[in-house]
Amino acid sequence: DPTFFCALPTAEQHRQRSMGGSLGKAELALLDHGVRWWSDQGGAPVSYTTLDVPLHDGDGSHIHTVEYFSKGGEKGAKRAPLVCLHGYGFGTGLYFSTMPSIVGRWGGRVFALDSLGCGLSSRPRWRLAQGESADVAEVEEFFVGGLERWRKSMKIDRMVLLGHSIGGYLAVAYAERYPQHVDRLILASPVGVPHPPAELAAAIGDAPFLVRTVLGMWRSGWSPMTLAKLGLGNMMMRGYVSRRFADVDWIPKDLLQAYLYQNWSGGRNSGGGYAHSTLLVPGGLGELAYARQPLVDRIPRLRVGRISAIYGEFDWMDHRNMKALKTSLLKRKAEAGLEAPLIEVIRVASASHQIPIDNPLGFAEAVLDSCNDADAAHGTTVGGSRGAIGRLVPGYPETLAAAPETLIKARCSAPPE
Repeated sequence: DPTFFCALPTAEQHRQRSMGGSLGKAELALLDHGVRWWSDQGGAPVSYTTLDVPLHDGDGSHIHTVEYFSKGGEKGAKRAPLVCLHGYGFGTGLYFSTMPSIVGRWGGRVFALDSLGCGLSSRPRWRLAQGESADVAEVEEFFVGGLERWRKSMKIDRMVLLGHSIGGYLAVAYAERYPQHVDRLILASPVGVPHPPAELAAAIGDAPFLVRTVLGMWRSGWSPMTLAKLGLGNMMMRGYVSRRFADVDWIPKDLLQAYLYQNWSGGRNSGGGYAHSTLLVPGGLGELAYARQPLVDRIPRLRVGRISAIYGEFDWMDHRNMKALKTSLLKRKAEAGLEAPLIEVIRVASASHQIPIDNPLGFAEAVLDSCNDADAAHGTTVGGSRGAIGRLVPGYPETLAAAPETLIKARCSAPPE
């Protein structure tokens, strides 16, 4: 009976279920740690639910979603939902320790997603070109189209869209296509803001042979996730987590390593595995990666009123590029009366590129503070200290010697001057 055979699970469905078991358990362990840690600091009770939202695109695709809830938080969904996108190689787990601090004060629904082709979302076979031969518009549509179908499935009209790293780049791409559904943008250490420096090509040409080989593999479309799938995943993730993150109680290195290992080693590479080589080119001068279609040319044309750009104090994404863009847009508006988004630049202390993990309470404060203050995008100081390069939000790691209750209380009020 042909109907019987059509009902059998496909090889991809088997692969997805197998990966979902291991990665799903690793995700839950990480999210549970974040909720417990927040509770241990005296935070309001927080819970979450995970769901796979069908995209109704005819091929059974879904986007894996985590929604957070808080008892005793601000009542009523008065604010547009907050929808958070991750960066390369991550997923919902990026926000494990910062979401509990955000949800109680957001005043609306709060979501973290695995983008299509990433994490526990569907990972369809990649049928577009790879590397520099890929069409940027087609690649962006893969991710942006998935997000738009998710929005329709969730019956969300307008949202505050937060994206980290390449997720920030894709948030801009989404806002270009669907500005009517974006209340505002929050770009956390977004990749691809400036143009590559003119001397980059010469510097790469003069680099050692091994460096040039690796960068050539990037440009041709090779994915580092393939190495993880060849049996090197545990070693790669153990080395990355142990060297990259601090030994602090809110970062469970064993759980984070397990989550990243399962994310990189399980399932197809799909769009998530090839996003770096299809949308970006390798850097090394100034920033480690540059966009093939830089955001500095695209943000001025956005029909979104406000953008908050959040960077870590020690971020390898240079906040000065966004600050220069902000200055040029303000000048353009003053001299020619041209409309453009209002941009604010915020820096979170004691954080590098992975801001939500490095300083979860500082990151939460930056998100909430920027959205709560109507004058922030105009450059008004809202707590913290301001230098020539933007606001610096102190956050939790800067005062590790203080009592946990004091830290939570401090982060729930305006940062000290």
